[in-house]
Amino acid sequence: MTLARPRLGARRAEVSACSSSYEAGRAQSLLVPGRTECNHESTASGAVLDAWSTSACVARLLIAFGFAAALNEEAHELAALGVDVVQFDEPAFNVYMRDVQEWGVAALERAAQGLTCTTAVHICYGYGIKANTDWKATLGDHWRQYEETFPALAASRIDQVSLECRNSRVPIELMGLLKGKDVLVGCIDVAANVVETPEEVAATIREALAYVPAERLYPCTNCGMAPMAAPIAYAKLAALAAGTELARNAM
Repeated sequence: MTLARPRLGARRAEVSACSSSYEAGRAQSLLVPGRTECNHESTASGAVLDAWSTSACVARLLIAFGFAAALNEEAHELAALGVDVVQFDEPAFNVYMRDVQEWGVAALERAAQGLTCTTAVHICYGYGIKANTDWKATLGDHWRQYEETFPALAASRIDQVSLECRNSRVPIELMGLLKGKDVLVGCIDVAANVVETPEEVAATIREALAYVPAERLYPCTNCGMAPMAAPIAYAKLAALAAGTELARNAM
């Protein structure tokens, strides 16, 4: 059983972990003298950092690791109930690529710390709101954000990475950067009501197999299907299962 987006418990809503020594120490250790990490403004080596910028950066780190600690607590509660996989949804890794490498993956690992079940992360391009669609319209014909974040995720302790593929502008070869990880390949477009055929699903899987070993490839959807009408969502999932069977039989 896979559970996405663990909820924040009410007792953790205030993110009290922000003030813990672990989070504070971790945030401070990620600040590099001579540069303001969060707003990516460089200063001369050894120069005094702008106090406001530094404070804002530390605050962002503390908040991020505080939420990570809260998610970790919820994830452990889910694991104790016997779930096989806990998946974290990450909608910002495609926007703040440098932060991903400097402290974002560390925060993600904090959210998964100590879990013995399989851990997964979905790196999402986002859907459904104007600000998001406007942003995606600026990305051009080839979306290469994964190229900057996947090497960091490949080196992380997270077991699985879920990514977009079907009808996406992401070059499919970028999933080859996730060596050593299980790759959940999006074979279903969740932004369109047109139901994929099993043959189309199988074709996506065949393309992905050029870059991901069969034993590490898990066909899935591009993202969640909650906004869809139930009959369409179920039809798409049926196509996903049938297409996966076609691809398996052809191997």
